[in-house]
Amino acid sequence: MHEPWIAWLYQYVIGGALFLLTLFMLFRVGAVHWDNLKSRWLVVTMTAGLLVFAALHAIWIFLAGN
Repeated sequence: MHEPWIAWLYQYVIGGALFLLTLFMLFRVGAVHWDNLKSRWLVVTMTAGLLVFAALHAIWIFLAGN
């Protein structure tokens, strides 16, 4: 495994875990409600943004290695 992939894994595994922990805490304290359309939109777009950014970053690393 090459060094960029280790950094990618670290960034998105640790960062993803912190992201999920933060979302869990926001739901737990009541700052975000799934019933509220704006809150749901925020959670979905932030999660999709993280996943899209991680995928684009992975593609970038893959293309840079070839």
